[in-house]
Amino acid sequence: MSRRVRWLVPLFGALVGVVMVASPGLASTAGTWTPTNPMELARAFFTANLLRNGDVLVAGGYDGTSGNKEFRSTEIWHAATGTWSPAANMRSVRAAAVSVDLPGGRVLVLGGENLSGPLDTAEIYDPRTNTWTSTAPMLHVHDEDFVATLLPPAGRHTRVLIAGGFDETGTGSADAEIYDVQNNQWRETDSLNDGRGEFDWVKLKSGNILVAGGVSSEESPPLASAEIYNVTTGTWKLTGSLNVGRFDLGMVRLDSGKVLAEGGGAVVGTELQYVASAEIWDPDTEVWTMTGDMTSPRSETEHAIARLPDGRVLVPGGFVAFDTPQASSDIYDPSTGTWSSAGNMSSARAGQPGIHLADGRIIVLGGLDVPPGATASVDIYSE
Repeated sequence: MSRRVRWLVPLFGALVGVVMVASPGLASTAGTWTPTNPMELARAFFTANLLRNGDVLVAGGYDGTSGNKEFRSTEIWHAATGTWSPAANMRSVRAAAVSVDLPGGRVLVLGGENLSGPLDTAEIYDPRTNTWTSTAPMLHVHDEDFVATLLPPAGRHTRVLIAGGFDETGTGSADAEIYDVQNNQWRETDSLNDGRGEFDWVKLKSGNILVAGGVSSEESPPLASAEIYNVTTGTWKLTGSLNVGRFDLGMVRLDSGKVLAEGGGAVVGTELQYVASAEIWDPDTEVWTMTGDMTSPRSETEHAIARLPDGRVLVPGGFVAFDTPQASSDIYDPSTGTWSSAGNMSSARAGQPGIHLADGRIIVLGGLDVPPGATASVDIYSE
């Protein structure tokens, strides 16, 4: 999240350059970006979830101004009309939260922060009644880019794993816990080997969880370490390290079961820079291998990176340099290990979510456009 990134910069010096290692001559893809109606509020670092009826719920976030006005407000994009309408306010103001789709169509929103600091609160939205209900508080605060995912159920009990993120002191947390939805109870599970915030994670084909990168504190260099949570044993183990320590990276599981990690912030020489590099983790060898570079450096794309129906990967927007979002997008082709341009959105944006719509298109919403300001604009990618 950009507020954290600003505090990292003095340690390494100003962001005076970016790593531009584009692959020249790659053809553009046939996909197109089409703007749709904007949200009612400009917001960044908010949650977005596809509801069972095909609509999209967005919740919270902040407006990116110097005062960082944060929201309880929520709104719904209606797929049939492309229009927005307000929904019930959350019970807590929160930005940089995460969300999980629960069985039955409800949405769990957890953690994040408000102007008083990181949060241990969570709440559930029920689209049938347009209401939010507070859950029991988490055992720990979790802020910014932490794991939040469904685990295999225990009998008839739905379980959610939460791990990592920043704590009250701005330190990367190793805390992990499991929420039992039916019992409204939290319990500890095995801690991460490395406390981390601003990392990314994916669910593997096995159902286990891979996390990689991040930072251990707001003023520490990016982490290269990666680890796996075994959903059967409830334990974490270290796996092969990234070739490039990076935070605010984007990760996605490919159709092959391998994992792509792209972009983010990394130390290049003595400077912290946003990078265009990417690498692939192989679950058979647990080794990361460098792959082709994006056409542009990108950071803060972790909630917008998306695997397309044909197995390629779309990465829209992100920071190209400090406080410099971009409108361009890239596509990765796993069959060739190369990137190509996927065209420009209607607005530059970073810290934005992206959602797969029921018809296969991808909707990308809000984000920071010209920091410190956020945008309400919305674009849809289709092929």
